[in-house]
Amino acid sequence: MLYSPRRLETLLGAPVHQVTYQQIADLVGNADAREAEDLDYKRLYPSGEEGKDDIAIDIATFANHLGGLIIVGMAEVRDTPSAALGVALAGLENRIRSTVADRIHPMPRFGTRPVENPAEAGKGFLLIAIPPSTLAPHAVSIPSQEEKGLRWPRRHGADKVWLSESEIAAAYRRRVMAVTDQAGRVVELENNAVRTTATTSARSQFPLPLLAVTLVPDLPGDLLLDGEKVRAFEERTRQEIVMIGAQTPTFTSTSVAHRRLVAEAGGNSLFGVRAELYTDGAGTFTVHPTAIPPAGSDTFTVAVLDAEIVVRTASALRYLARHARDQAAVNGSALVRVTLVADTHLHPTLYSGPRPAGWPYDDIHIDRYRVDLLTPTPETGVNRPLGSRISRVAYGESVVWLNDLADDGRPLARATAQLVGDLLQTYGVAENQQIRRDGSLNPQAWGPHWETIKQWAQSADIPLADQG
Repeated sequence: MLYSPRRLETLLGAPVHQVTYQQIADLVGNADAREAEDLDYKRLYPSGEEGKDDIAIDIATFANHLGGLIIVGMAEVRDTPSAALGVALAGLENRIRSTVADRIHPMPRFGTRPVENPAEAGKGFLLIAIPPSTLAPHAVSIPSQEEKGLRWPRRHGADKVWLSESEIAAAYRRRVMAVTDQAGRVVELENNAVRTTATTSARSQFPLPLLAVTLVPDLPGDLLLDGEKVRAFEERTRQEIVMIGAQTPTFTSTSVAHRRLVAEAGGNSLFGVRAELYTDGAGTFTVHPTAIPPAGSDTFTVAVLDAEIVVRTASALRYLARHARDQAAVNGSALVRVTLVADTHLHPTLYSGPRPAGWPYDDIHIDRYRVDLLTPTPETGVNRPLGSRISRVAYGESVVWLNDLADDGRPLARATAQLVGDLLQTYGVAENQQIRRDGSLNPQAWGPHWETIKQWAQSADIPLADQG
């Protein structure tokens, strides 16, 4: 889906991926639609090197600042749209993509959408949506200039500026630090969620595994936490079915904590689920997957079906991404992490630190507490061990595109397959069995979950894998 900031959606009257030709044409003469830090108009991009220079500079300018939208086919006078002239659309998208790939380093993310004039076939507007980039600064090569080499443009109001040497150095430093800070925040939020879960998690006669999913956007959003937002969250939570395949709302209570909204269900039961949704768009989702009690004398190893991990992870990713995009107004990509631990109290943040009151585990046997993953045998449905190893704790990490997760469907399935596959490598498994890398579903691998998963696949338009 195209980058679509709220200000521009309000101005256009619709999201960028849905706006009509007439809605764009209606901007003519609108003083509120003046060119700005996030909006630019182009009558056309001329042919030849000059046009390529303009394309590369314009797109890099937005990627190096706050992101924005370029409307090609609109004339302007003193920054205000003056005439909806349109532009020939044939081949224009390919020209822009090849130019960006050739002239901007590194290549930024962007999307294009032709909006044809209903009265003139082949002509209309081309929308170029550029999100703010975590890979900034983006350099532009301009072969037509006498001074060869790279230059770094950035949007400044309705114009552009060229970054100085010190500004370029600062931008590269921000790029490196942002990756470090984001990874650290993922771990911090997961640890906080686990500590909270440990205070209410029921202790049972066998290990109670915990699945924790954490999402931190590349660029933070900003949810204003006030009484109105809290009431809307309460109302939405009472009706929202978060878990894929479920028939009833997931959470039973809501609350507010420092800079975050909290939804939970189950209290201190074995089926507790909890989400913490931060005002910057980050979030955590913890749930106890259904476990199979240990058999015989081995009271340390607990079995979990791999399909449980897949469906719970997909549910968590979708829920967290919708909060980031729809409530905190975050666009772009995010770092996600999934953790599976044999018991809440055996998560490294609790095990390696000071023991909480009532610590129930004997350190002598700590390494014997493990999760054994099982998967159904397609022919018989009988569960069999998955992989060659068992483990007390396993992690998976991935970078995702928020709109892919929030909109459900095949992109969410692909992202889930990638993330869970990374986690399963701890158990000696290369990839999950339920979702193929192309986002299609394998019916034979879901076991007892298939009937509910099939309904999800049909409603979300997710294809089944080729069984041939």
